[in-house]
Amino acid sequence: MRRHLPPLLMFLAAMASGCSFLRTGTLLDALNAPESSKPGDVPVRVPAVERVAGLTRAQLTDSYVDPARAGAWMDALGASPEAVLDMTACIAQHAGQDTASCYENAEHTGYIDRTVKASAWGVPLPVQSFSVATPAGEEVDAQRFLANAMGIGPSLAALQQSLEVPLTREVLAQGIQRGAASAAAYVRARSWHRDLQRPSNAVVLSGGGANGAFSAGAIWRLLGILEQCRGKPAPEGCGDARIDLAAGTSTGALISTLVDLFHTPGQEASARRQLLGNYTCTVESDLYCVNSTWLWNLADDTRGLVRFDGMYSKLEQFVQPAQLHNGTELVAVSVDFETGDVFSVSDQDPADFKPGASDLVRKGGMIHAVVASIAEPVLSDPVSKLPSAAGDRTGTYYDGGVRSGLPLLQAVQRGAERVLVISTGGVNPSPALEPKNAVNALMRTLDLFVEQPRVGEVQQAELLAVTRRLGEYTVCGLRGATEDFCRRKGPGFQPPTLRALGAGQAVWMGSARFDQVASSWRSAWMFKPDAGLAKANGYSFTPEVMQPLFVAGVESMQKRCAEVLALFDIQGTLAASECARQVVDVADEAREALPSVAQCRKDKPERRTCR
Repeated sequence: MRRHLPPLLMFLAAMASGCSFLRTGTLLDALNAPESSKPGDVPVRVPAVERVAGLTRAQLTDSYVDPARAGAWMDALGASPEAVLDMTACIAQHAGQDTASCYENAEHTGYIDRTVKASAWGVPLPVQSFSVATPAGEEVDAQRFLANAMGIGPSLAALQQSLEVPLTREVLAQGIQRGAASAAAYVRARSWHRDLQRPSNAVVLSGGGANGAFSAGAIWRLLGILEQCRGKPAPEGCGDARIDLAAGTSTGALISTLVDLFHTPGQEASARRQLLGNYTCTVESDLYCVNSTWLWNLADDTRGLVRFDGMYSKLEQFVQPAQLHNGTELVAVSVDFETGDVFSVSDQDPADFKPGASDLVRKGGMIHAVVASIAEPVLSDPVSKLPSAAGDRTGTYYDGGVRSGLPLLQAVQRGAERVLVISTGGVNPSPALEPKNAVNALMRTLDLFVEQPRVGEVQQAELLAVTRRLGEYTVCGLRGATEDFCRRKGPGFQPPTLRALGAGQAVWMGSARFDQVASSWRSAWMFKPDAGLAKANGYSFTPEVMQPLFVAGVESMQKRCAEVLALFDIQGTLAASECARQVVDVADEAREALPSVAQCRKDKPERRTCR
């Protein structure tokens, strides 16, 4: 799509300016032309070692009871990857055949035999048959780590098949070592970790521009309940109830930033105030300026219609250095158009910031990551750099919605156990009128392109969560633990008393269908209702559209309040009494907090031109 849009825009520019020299035949020639006529122009290719490292890291990152201990096992795996290398070679050799012998065989050389049933990478063998009465954190970590490590070999075999070239053991070993070291550094540095008595909670938020007002309203209501009950003891309060991870794409990344700010002591009220203000009282000139130029320059050296200078200013004002060190992890998702890779920048990942980087540098890096997640192709200038421990990572970074519009995979891979997913779209695309021209068809095509990855990713993420936890359950049994221990039941673990959540909302069967993993993974999904609400298009930000969407989000959260509080294990009479309130009362309270439209537009130009 990147290749085809500039010629099309050139055509539209000629039409708009009254030029007659550019006819449809010329446009077709431009569309059929190669991407570049210069022999030396070749696309960026990611080295195989980095691909191996990325897959290894993705398999190993998770939440562990003792991150330091798990990190040591990862380092040992990186230093001695022979079992993984042998497993990879075996699966690649038996591609298209029965690969069972690669996992376990009579000669005890299979992958399972050499890792799960023997001491490997410093992971001790169990000295007793564990039961729910003796929930040893070390054994729980061992099972999770070994289950995750078992997935590296098949992943690397699949990588070689996709590359259609065999990778040497040296390249594989180097990539495994690099990926394992990165995963180890990440789990050690992260402020939250697995707790057998409390689930790890996350919110995942989709993109959608001004339609994010729906998500903002839902989060505003949830944080309002937390603001009242947090820090107060039982039975009235909810203690240290919190959200451990906030991950978002596009407008979801901005809302996630405010979720992170809320969990910074002293910033709770400010975070909710910013949510309300940004998503009910913002106009276009607050956020961006227009690259005013000749239309045909869009096919030359102008890469977007607007520049998010106002967004940078807003983030500079409300992002606080203290939130980079609090207990909530912030993840912003974008896509590099040069490589096609998804990049998720975390405020707690050492891979994203140089060791010893100042808070000012870290703040600037996260701001760039959030703006990169927001910048839509063609509509906005891209962001040219993202933070990295090795120095700024340069590229062409755009809205993560191109490939990851609803980044539930981030929560799964990082080890969240309870996830609330909020989408500004529905399970099915919203209906549209019949396209009257090529421009209408193009815009509808872009909408459908963005919608489909959301549905696909939540299905993929749910399947990954189930697969990971079933692997852990299998390893548990192989190490001799009891059935209840493997199902994480009983007083030694958080009680799996949750009913099936999100009934009627899911597009996947859900983890509750698999009792073996139901106690360690649950998600609830909330979609913007298709109930006649006006929808914002493109980069249209108007209070008239955003305010009803915000109130709709408040109403949806209130309707699902008891379910969401049960998901996150938020207890206490204060929270329960808030859930018991009538939806209409809560919605009226939100409407009363809204500023007037006249106030939002006062002394503001309708549009600004970039200087």
